[in-house]
Amino acid sequence: MSAHPPKSRWIVAAAFAGWCVVSPPGTAGADAVVTYTTTQHGGNYAPRNVVVSWVEDANGAFVKTIGRWANARKSHLVGWIAKAGNNDADAVSGASRQDHSQIVTATWDLKNKAGNEVPDGTYTVRMELADSNSSTAAQNDQGTYTLVKGATATTLSAVKSGGFTATLKFTPNASLTCNNGKVDAGETCDPPGSCPTSCAQSADACMPNVLVGSAAGCTAACVVQPISACVAGDGCCPMGCDASTDSDCDAAAAGASDNTVTGGCDAGAGAGAELAGGWLVLGAVLLGRRRRR
Repeated sequence: MSAHPPKSRWIVAAAFAGWCVVSPPGTAGADAVVTYTTTQHGGNYAPRNVVVSWVEDANGAFVKTIGRWANARKSHLVGWIAKAGNNDADAVSGASRQDHSQIVTATWDLKNKAGNEVPDGTYTVRMELADSNSSTAAQNDQGTYTLVKGATATTLSAVKSGGFTATLKFTPNASLTCNNGKVDAGETCDPPGSCPTSCAQSADACMPNVLVGSAAGCTAACVVQPISACVAGDGCCPMGCDASTDSDCDAAAAGASDNTVTGGCDAGAGAGAELAGGWLVLGAVLLGRRRRR
């Protein structure tokens, strides 16, 4: 079985009612993953609410809106408007949310509003939620989460901030780190010339070594993949199989717990008869030798 090189992603998932927003994957870097849930803030039209997510650089400058769930009431997302401007049309938009029950995913492609990939560095994913006719950002829930775009994978799990609970993950694209002479996160070998191209044959036919991944992506590896299916001719008689379902199983071992492969000694039903037969042959040989003396 082959596996594609791990595609780097920075996932941003949000618990919003019924909407699922996924941006196109980045072309040269990684994507974003932020999984977060929201809570009721107690405004005059709760549990209905409007939410927005955006990215800022290390200096606090606006980079890009990555998701907005608001329409007519977006003017109450005061903190976001102060950063993005009232005419920001970059966001993926959904209708105002009816409650806080479901999860939604918004993905950043690591590009700025102009469509250019941002350089490596520290970035902040910000979120804002309003469930009232807010006129100041302080009247809303606001979450702030920091991730570093670079060659090292990072993960933050279930971090709470301003009414949001988020899990963030950043995994760099393998193409950015492969062939740098260092086995980075997401890699199994580096440089590509050190990666396995074949796997040693296993002594156990039911536990074969299988080459997965690719040397080009620094992800090649030999992985033991147990056989569980009853397939004739693979030399393996998995548990649960017998001579009626897999020709590799010894007919004498049908129903036995050891599932003997054809050609081996059977430790199940009939084993006593096989053993007795062996002793009879040995006895006859010894008796013949004694009579010839």
